Amino acid sequence: MLDEEQENERIPIAEALPGLEVHALEPGWSPLEAFVLIKCLDEEGDRAWSYRTTNRLNREELLGALVVHADLLRKELVEEWESD
Repeated sequence: MLDEEQENERIPIAEALPGLEVHALEPGWSPLEAFVLIKCLDEEGDRAWSYRTTNRLNREELLGALVVHADLLRKELVEEWESD
């Protein structure tokens, strides 16, 4: 378990998530902030979900982005179920 100092420390994403890759941003886009949802194995080998952020994100913006993404994912899943 991380202590309070480690929880507040920021490290490069490649160090925090070794061996994982993400899709590239569009050409000309510059990353500003990130919210990363991570599926993990804990110390006992159980699956768990965690998330990490870059700088403290604007909570309203984050909630809006997550709601929009959840709605799009829900729509895609319904369309997949209906086509089966």
